Amino acid sequence: MSLGVAVLIFAVMLFLGVPIAICLASTGLIWLYTTPAIPSLVMATKIYAQTDSFALMAIPFFMMAGQIMEHTGITARFIEFAKSIVGHIRGGVAHTAMVAGVIMAGVSGSGNADTAAIGSLMIPALKNDEYDEGFAVSIVASAGSLGPIIPPSVMMIVFANAAGYSVGKMFMGGVIPGVLMAVGFCTLSYHYAKKNGIGGGKFGGWLNVGRTFLRTVGALVMPAIIIVGIVTGICTATEAGVVACVYGLIYGFATKSLTPKIIMKSLTEACIASIGPMMIITYSSVFSYMLTRMNVSIMIGNFCNEYIHSKIVFLLFIIVICSIAGCFIDGLATMLMLLPVLSPVVSSMGLNFQHFALVYVLALLTCQITPPVGNLLYVAAGIQKTPVKKVMKSIWPFVVIMELVILLTVFVPQIVTWLPDIIYGG
Repeated sequence: MSLGVAVLIFAVMLFLGVPIAICLASTGLIWLYTTPAIPSLVMATKIYAQTDSFALMAIPFFMMAGQIMEHTGITARFIEFAKSIVGHIRGGVAHTAMVAGVIMAGVSGSGNADTAAIGSLMIPALKNDEYDEGFAVSIVASAGSLGPIIPPSVMMIVFANAAGYSVGKMFMGGVIPGVLMAVGFCTLSYHYAKKNGIGGGKFGGWLNVGRTFLRTVGALVMPAIIIVGIVTGICTATEAGVVACVYGLIYGFATKSLTPKIIMKSLTEACIASIGPMMIITYSSVFSYMLTRMNVSIMIGNFCNEYIHSKIVFLLFIIVICSIAGCFIDGLATMLMLLPVLSPVVSSMGLNFQHFALVYVLALLTCQITPPVGNLLYVAAGIQKTPVKKVMKSIWPFVVIMELVILLTVFVPQIVTWLPDIIYGG
């Protein structure tokens, strides 16, 4: 089977609405059985090798920590604390959603979980504050997109596992871009509020900030455990996820907000949330192997050697590829499909791998809020059954801000290398 036929089969199934994991598996399977020279055992071997990783066990644990956070009322406390800090600024409700997104990003590593948790509380508040429904959904989707950028991040864990790279360096590389995006989103929200005559709330004073902090400090320990544990090397990402879950259980029982029924519900939802990423990780291995056997990496390498002679241009080329692919294919699937193809080119060009890794992952994460596939857009819109067409116009300014931050990381690599170099050494 030729590359063109494989791409056609994949595109047709994608167009018909077949889940991305099944598209990957089916295309790989058809190629495998139409290529007699390759034993059928290859598929089982590739699938097993792709999932036989201690690092990937972090995914369900972070999902579980996020579910515990939501069901024990930690989300509401985060939002209350965020409101006490920024609620008085013009557009304060939008700023509250963004600051809550930054704080919650340090727990689950899942944009879907953060978007759902923030949206259920903030979309009604935004609409009550006279924000346009589409803009309100866009704010929440953008706040949720910070989850996989600011550590911990499920996508960064998967990337580090697939590339044999440091999870800690990936995590630290995402901190500054995540904060820059949050500041950009808040700036956009401020101008929207000013244009539409939306004010802020009344500042409750620093005493109120202190009170909300004390009510939230127990919850804030959870992201601190994760980040400090991984950065200091006390524990791996998987072990940090376990510790976060245990702490969440202790916190829930201590605040009497956790019951055996809620634990079972959190466990069930965490397992369901983990199935999608794990299926994509599993079946992408066969698809990536197919691309490798078809010499796609050599073709792209030859193209880059002939037409691309600058590291900057190569990174811009990656952003374009990811932006186009991400409009139609899930970001995690795109990452795993293209990584084996792009890695040899990165090595041949002598590009700083940390720089490449963060630009690559950030470019793919942007696609979480871009139509027609942007999953966070649908999660946020589905909270109050907002038609997605109402959100189309409002979401693009947020996408532009994300793209500008990514372009900034291309031209100023220190944004994603400075913090990891300080902590882990250059």
